[in-house]
Amino acid sequence: MYGDGPWGVPGYTEVRELGSGAAGRVVLARRDYDGAEVAIKYLSDELRSDVGFVARFRHEARLLATLQSQYHARLIDYVEAGQGAAIVMELINGVSLRELLRSEGPTGPEAALTVLKGSLLGLASAHAIGVVHRDFKPENVMVRGDGTSKLVDFGIAVRVGDEAGAAGTPPYMAPSSGQARRPAPPPTCTRPPSSSSNA
Repeated sequence: MYGDGPWGVPGYTEVRELGSGAAGRVVLARRDYDGAEVAIKYLSDELRSDVGFVARFRHEARLLATLQSQYHARLIDYVEAGQGAAIVMELINGVSLRELLRSEGPTGPEAALTVLKGSLLGLASAHAIGVVHRDFKPENVMVRGDGTSKLVDFGIAVRVGDEAGAAGTPPYMAPSSGQARRPAPPPTCTRPPSSSSNA
């Protein structure tokens, strides 16, 4: 794979592509020394020459490193070389909520809350350390076989107070995020909800 093909992170063998977009591609790979499966997000060749995009990609890796919750994909490594840049992270065995909705159709409120709970806790734990995700949508909610979910793709996330232009997926953006460059607002949820209930 490394001869004439795309650059790959040393020490990992690509198994298959999981998805791709304008910013790059995500692959399932195995770590050579122990066979552990991981997800590797590669920055596209076209964007590697754009210092702004490379800086944002590096920023995404730094933000992932600060997230210690079980409700996010855990950062394993960030690799930047002359041939490319890649974020190595925990593999989440599952499908996006978007894929689930396409195959299964809409759910009732209780089922929706069960499926969304993990990603909402992920959003809350990011907010608790001052990180605003800015792209909470079905494509970025990964649902595992047991019905639990995790929040992924912090590509346009920012820290509270950082200057940030409008970004995100319009149907899912907060109305306030449509303004031009301004400091990211503080999130409305400051800590994950308690697992116990007084009801």
